[in-house]
Amino acid sequence: MALATELLAALPCLNPGKTNQPNPHMKKIVSVCATVLMVSATLHAQYWTTPAPVTLPGIPSHTFNITSYGASTGSGNNATAIQNTVNAAAAAGGGTVQVPSGTFLSGPFHLTNKINLNLASGATLKMLPYGQWPGTTVFITAQKCSDVEISGSGTIDGQGAAWWAAFANNPSLARPQEVSIGSSTRVEITGIHLQNSPEEHIWVKYDTNVTVSGITINTTASNAKNTDGVDITAQHAYFVNDTLNCGDDNIAMSGKYIDIENCAFGVGHGCSIGSITQNGVSFVTVHGCTFNGTTSGIRLKSERGRGGTVQYLAYNNNTMTSVPNPVWISSWYPSDPGNPTSVTVSNVTSTTPIWKHIKIQNLTATGSSNGGTIYGLPEEHVSDVTFDNVHISATTGMKIYYANSIIFTNGSNISVSSGYPVTIYNASVSGIGTHNYP
Repeated sequence: MALATELLAALPCLNPGKTNQPNPHMKKIVSVCATVLMVSATLHAQYWTTPAPVTLPGIPSHTFNITSYGASTGSGNNATAIQNTVNAAAAAGGGTVQVPSGTFLSGPFHLTNKINLNLASGATLKMLPYGQWPGTTVFITAQKCSDVEISGSGTIDGQGAAWWAAFANNPSLARPQEVSIGSSTRVEITGIHLQNSPEEHIWVKYDTNVTVSGITINTTASNAKNTDGVDITAQHAYFVNDTLNCGDDNIAMSGKYIDIENCAFGVGHGCSIGSITQNGVSFVTVHGCTFNGTTSGIRLKSERGRGGTVQYLAYNNNTMTSVPNPVWISSWYPSDPGNPTSVTVSNVTSTTPIWKHIKIQNLTATGSSNGGTIYGLPEEHVSDVTFDNVHISATTGMKIYYANSIIFTNGSNISVSSGYPVTIYNASVSGIGTHNYP
């Protein structure tokens, strides 16, 4: 309350023409300001706090084996048999659809409410090859469902090599994903292996209460373009103990209350937010993860016309090895304009990228090409980024352009083999030595 009163005392415009007389509405104004400050403090505390556990799906105990409904390892397409199994489980009120050991070729099929698709040890669900695939339909879908699970230690194989080659010759070619779950609640994907997806491996879009745990994605071919690991737009999502190697973003996320813990990021573009951030992203925690050879580590990306407010992000206790760009926060996706003095100002709109309230704590990065990038817009600076106990070893330093309140604390440092550790332009940076561009 005292702070609110002080703020108001410094703003005589709230009582125009009567600066020496009490404003009759002052009590109400002070009360409102105090409430705003209290809410702000609460948000500040929350954004360093791990989100509450998500709710897992409830699946009835019945089991339905796909071989009982006509599926076989000798069939050229098991889609009808698998769909019939799902339908039988749904008619019984839900249950587990069991894929036993063996390789089962299949076209697309969909899951429904209270279904767990379980791949047993040694089981492989393999997409029909490129030349036989019906259109661009996703392999496994669930839309507007509740209580959906994909589990087990088996494998989903997209046979993507022919798709990638075709895409190289025709970049407008539409390609299917392996798994897409949309507008659903209580979703769990656990234990399974995914590989060789024609495009993204997993889409989870506009869902609530999502758990992705213990999965392995392993698609490392150099021509496997756009094969993101997991693309997620969700409220209340929990990633834990996942291993992710792919041909684009390991994880690309948007939404609210997303927690990523103890995951291993390998080949891929890193732990990403964006490039479309129009609906906003907030309350994200990335904790205890390793990054080994990813193109970027912490990767926040958008551009004019595709942006929104991204805030309250916490990156804690992560390590990076041979990651060229350990921290990349940019309003210039896919590539920045280089020279910051050449940038022109635009109007701020509802789709201007906004990055603020970001804390990176206890990070060690070695073998990086550069110390990092923070590159905002002249009309909308990146703001309130704290590096706490962060140690980055790189060939060249970090560049910070168009940014406010960038703070290095608790011994944070950037060690470089050439140039300056931190180069700034139109930026306020404290806690570390800086060099003005160029």
